[in-house]
Amino acid sequence: MTMPGNAFCRLGRFAPALRTAGVAFAAVITLLCLAPQPGAAQSETPAHRSYITPFPNGDRYRIVVLGDSLGDGLWEGLYRAFDEDATIDFIKRSKSGTGLARDDRYDWDAELDKILKEESYQVAVVMFGVNDSQAIKHDGKWLKVGSEEWRQVYGAQVETFIKKLRAANVATYWVGLPVMRSPDQTGNAEQLNDVYREKAFINGAKYIDTFGGFVDESGRYSAYGPDMSGQSKRLRADDGVHFTMRGYLKLAHFVEQEMRKDLTLAKEERNIPLAGDEGEQAKVLDRFSAAKPAPVQQEPEAAEAEDTADEDVANEDGDDVQENQVGEVSVVMPTLTDTTLQALQSAPQESNSATTEPEVITTELPGGYTAVATISAVTDLSLASSRPQLPLSQRPYYKVLIRGEQLDPKSGRADDFTWPPG
Repeated sequence: MTMPGNAFCRLGRFAPALRTAGVAFAAVITLLCLAPQPGAAQSETPAHRSYITPFPNGDRYRIVVLGDSLGDGLWEGLYRAFDEDATIDFIKRSKSGTGLARDDRYDWDAELDKILKEESYQVAVVMFGVNDSQAIKHDGKWLKVGSEEWRQVYGAQVETFIKKLRAANVATYWVGLPVMRSPDQTGNAEQLNDVYREKAFINGAKYIDTFGGFVDESGRYSAYGPDMSGQSKRLRADDGVHFTMRGYLKLAHFVEQEMRKDLTLAKEERNIPLAGDEGEQAKVLDRFSAAKPAPVQQEPEAAEAEDTADEDVANEDGDDVQENQVGEVSVVMPTLTDTTLQALQSAPQESNSATTEPEVITTELPGGYTAVATISAVTDLSLASSRPQLPLSQRPYYKVLIRGEQLDPKSGRADDFTWPPG
């Protein structure tokens, strides 16, 4: 006799009472329980923390809405709720007057294959049940709603529907039915919700409970209730099943809450740190801060003595450097000797050259790190309008940003106010 894996797992609870039959029996049950169950895990789905994939095609999430007439109204509420998000597209593929109970009227199993083949989607929102509160004909006999045979047949159809979506790596939100005005319809809705909740849990979909969202203080059906603005408005249609537009907005809010959390998590997962995790970055920063010497406070007299222009000083390597004071900017440059000047004059120079070879500077940092920097005239923003050898005090950005001078306007430019215009 063969038994499904989950049946063995249920028997595993009684393993202590069966120890007299041998330890080997308990070991076999344990191995069977640990084995992956069919349909319980989606091997095709990439491993990531968020329920919704972080990397949709074209950086846009395509969300398909499937279902019956309630699915039509749910789509209207959803695209209005996410109207400000330009990265989300809601596609309505629901069809009024259909369901999963009667495939002779509309075959949703075949239609879903067609939908998933034609386009790619990252999220699916599903809402059925308006037309499924009816007996199902199976093997020549009719199965009453709520019976065990009905649950098996209808549940298999729901399970197949979810499995196809999850196999296509589509995050699935199955929306449960709300309370109905008719007691019989309410009872049937509860039976359908039990099937939806169970099959969604087993097959990796998220069940959205809406049953208690449209009741009064006594837990009974109410056509009125607070809308999204908090005011008491009419939310249900005259048939006691469908909704007004305000009602569909509130119905969509149940899905919106769960979906926004998953979308936020998916977008956060896209932020991949390039410098290691926070712990590794903290180690590096602590090492630098510990090795950095404390700043030395200068005496006022010493600071004034050093604030001189055109003064020759020596660097750490013993080379002579010259410090020039241009306004409030202190410029340090090497002192040019006669030998250096002769070498520069004899070196070939390109005419009208606007670029120079960059100078590479390396500095050894604590912990075995090396800082590398390049200094080049290409990075000088004034090169676009001045000569490379223009003195610092004559460059436009120094005149405007340091001295606060106003540049002379050029003819035809926006700041040229001469009249008549040239």
